[in-house]
Amino acid sequence: MKLSNNFLNNLFKSKFLNYFPKRIIRLLIKKNKIFFIKIDLKGLPKINYPFLLSLKDLEEKKEIFSKNEFKIPTNEFPYLGLILKLIFQNKDKFKFLDFGAQYIDNYFFFKNKNNNINYVYHDLIENNKVVEEFININELKNIEVVYNLNEIKKNKFDFIYFGSVIQYVNEYQNLINELTAQKPKYLYFSGVNFFFKNNYNTIVCKQFNVFPQINYCYFFNFDYLKNLVCSKNYELVYFSENSNSKINYSLLNESIDDNCKYLDLFFKIKD
Repeated sequence: MKLSNNFLNNLFKSKFLNYFPKRIIRLLIKKNKIFFIKIDLKGLPKINYPFLLSLKDLEEKKEIFSKNEFKIPTNEFPYLGLILKLIFQNKDKFKFLDFGAQYIDNYFFFKNKNNNINYVYHDLIENNKVVEEFININELKNIEVVYNLNEIKKNKFDFIYFGSVIQYVNEYQNLINELTAQKPKYLYFSGVNFFFKNNYNTIVCKQFNVFPQINYCYFFNFDYLKNLVCSKNYELVYFSENSNSKINYSLLNESIDDNCKYLDLFFKIKD
């Protein structure tokens, strides 16, 4: 059931797809390795990425990390713990914001490796409530939850981490403006989709690789996002391909005539 890219692009953009049984759609996605389809939207839908946590999910994560200290969190740059240790080894405490954190696997990963970390969690409001309950039940230390941008702005963060999340934020420009105004020393964008050759700043894509859940996300022009952050008095320290990158961009590459990449970007505030 291997079909042409042109046919697949047209099919997965069309409303006709809604009449297909889910098992057929799932089979098409699997056989043709469909991840993203470019669609004609300028912004993301208001209801997007409906990922909700449960206490059971968090208990399972806690168990996994308690048994395997070398386990790497989802969408994680594998050396982030080491980078934090090197940067903040001479500080009694540093404040780390995990923006769009989903599971608290980063917390479990860091807590034994970076004992001077003050970990701050932020996600959807429903997930914030579940994580806060989990913290209280388990009496976790050096972790807190912030619910909105106003609460975030009341803090002074040393390091802000975006783990494969900025592309799902509709008002990403405003978010970057607000957070960089607080002058955190470091910003890390992990697992972001980029294109390079085209003149536009963003494209909107429909994401199918987690079907039956369907998400919408931005793909960023690399120079555009880099320059947006650098214009806030930051410099790009390095960028590299994300270690979890196993994404098939073939459909998208053909439709936009580009070569997309799944990258990590690390910024530091200028002295």
